[in-house]
Amino acid sequence: MSRTVLAWLALCGSLALARGDLCDSNPCRNGGICLSGLNDDFYSCECPEGFTDPNCSSVVEVASIEEEPTSAGPCLPNPCHNGGMCEISEAYRGDTFIGYVCKCPEGFNGIHCQHNVNECEAEPCKNGGICTDLVANYSCECPGEFMGRNCQQRCSGPLGIEGGIVSNQQITASSTHRALFGLQKWYPYYARLNKKGLVNAWTAAENDRWPWIQINLQKKMRVTGVITQGAKRIGSPEYVKSYKIAYSNDGKSWTMYKVKGTNEDMVFRGNVDNNTPYANSFTPPIKSQYVRLYPQVCRRHCTLRMELLGCELSGCSEPLGMKSGHIQDYQISASSVFRTLNMDMFAWEPRKARLDKQGKVNAWTSGHNDQSQWLQVDLLVPTKVTGIITQGAKDFGHVQFVGSYKLAYSNDGEHWIIYQDEKQKKDKMTKAIQSLSEHSKNASCQ
Repeated sequence: MSRTVLAWLALCGSLALARGDLCDSNPCRNGGICLSGLNDDFYSCECPEGFTDPNCSSVVEVASIEEEPTSAGPCLPNPCHNGGMCEISEAYRGDTFIGYVCKCPEGFNGIHCQHNVNECEAEPCKNGGICTDLVANYSCECPGEFMGRNCQQRCSGPLGIEGGIVSNQQITASSTHRALFGLQKWYPYYARLNKKGLVNAWTAAENDRWPWIQINLQKKMRVTGVITQGAKRIGSPEYVKSYKIAYSNDGKSWTMYKVKGTNEDMVFRGNVDNNTPYANSFTPPIKSQYVRLYPQVCRRHCTLRMELLGCELSGCSEPLGMKSGHIQDYQISASSVFRTLNMDMFAWEPRKARLDKQGKVNAWTSGHNDQSQWLQVDLLVPTKVTGIITQGAKDFGHVQFVGSYKLAYSNDGEHWIIYQDEKQKKDKMTKAIQSLSEHSKNASCQ
């Protein structure tokens, strides 16, 4: 075969290789090893000792005893991608000496840190959260009642309409129904879930064509749901069958809650009778100071009792666990214990100091009636506490409760600091309950 034919075959072979992997044609000279990159247009050469440059085409100058070698080694240029750190190493990949390893930052892997790790494969989102993989990161879209990076925190506590934390002045409406010649008024601040009495709900005026009721939460809150309830008026069941929700940060400019991904106002299902509460959740949740409910279809009249669900934007409105039992018995201690009739079976122990506890012995009672008595809760880890709820109890028919108290806190259980009034710099005396069942605001978080 002639030299012309051999040259033609060699040229054809080079063209064929160029269409495939760049390393198939081995662009690295002087025995260099070609390494494929992130895509078909990138490669790097692992040069043998004595050669350098991207294609191993330059000879490294030999340094004298006094001089430093001019070659920077296999880490220049840096073969590691996405911020990976190249380190000199006597490592082997198969039978080939590679001379370096790539230390990948979190979120990347591969020989050259070229692959983005899919963090969603580890299922980091809890409680039904939907995970989206990002570059070296992930995000969780949480259901309305949950929050936090991994949807690990529940945000569905009552915001205080039923319990009285929301004052009468914070609840307003478009109109008020007046009956019995104007003597009976169904005010908006009667719209408290499970309210009792003859007049126990809000009712819009009969001539109000576009009624609404709104709650001013006094600061921007995370609202994740609403509970609605009807009532009976003059013996007849009345309730809201469906409604819309709007929200505002200033009480002037309002935004209607929309069907997710559309510009259509969301119409929520309401009640089917006058007494059974019905709950709806907001996904995504509302973040605002004002929430307004617009009845759409009502049974007879637009009559409503309600409660908003949610938490503070910081997530610090969830109980720490005295009522639920998350705080265990051994974490609760006290200065002394009272025993009715001096019997152990009627011991009012500190572990019974749980909100709404039932039974004949359902609270803690100190063994002595003086100001040196205390009840203590060990939260086990440093915890942010922003409020407290207190409640009294009955001891065989006798109503008893704490009228006022001081609070102290400690990080070691030995050195205590009395909680003080910020302005007066004096120990803060906190007013407690006025009766057996009245509560005060609680908000706390870790």
